[in-house]
Parts: sequence; structure tokens; C-alpha cells
Amino acid sequence: MAVTEPVPNYLLDAAGVQDVTPPEFSAAVEEGTDPPAAVVAQMLDLFRTQPSVDALILNTQTQSATTDQVRAAAEQAGVPVIEMSETLPDGAGDYVQWMNGNLDALAEALNR
Repeated sequence: MAVTEPVPNYLLDAAGVQDVTPPEFSAAVEEGTDPPAAVVAQMLDLFRTQPSVDALILNTQTQSATTDQVRAAAEQAGVPVIEMSETLPDGAGDYVQWMNGNLDALAEALNR
């Protein structure tokens, strides 16, 4: 699993799913800064050279040109993109429904 930002990390830990994202990448996105070019290249290589990445979890609240580039690389490699957010999105119901939706999306990606 790869993430654009560490918002789903507790969920991934609880599910026993390994995050292979370069830590410098997700830390930079979380801080609202651009990751170094070498780190972006490492992130993109996850989809070009490691087809075993089950999915990309994209934080929709921290999207940028860099995360859009990562999303495009994942989609081009046929890797599912799961959209998650830090706060309850409109139309998601209550907290439990929102989290169950996130779990369902994660399970679908892992079971494909």
C-alpha cells in the first residue's frame, strides 16, 4: 500500500497492511511542502517497478500537482486509488458509516 499523506496510517496498522511510501514523501505532503525530486522519483517508482503495490490511498484534502502526478502513475499501472480525507466528507453519513466505507474500499483493493 502507498499513501500520499499519513492520514490512513492508523487504519493500515490496525489492518496489518504495510505502507511502502517513502517517509519523506508523506511527511512533506502532510506539511504542505514539495517533496524533494529524488523522493518523488522513489514514490513514482513504486508504481513503475513494484506492481505489488495493492493500492494508493490519496488524501483528497492535501492534493497538489505532485500528488496528482502520483495518482496518474498509479492509474497508469492499474493500481486502484482510494480517496480518503481527514474530516467527514459531505454525504458520508455519520462517522461509523464513513469509516466503514474506508474499510470497504481498502478491502476491495486488497482482494482484487
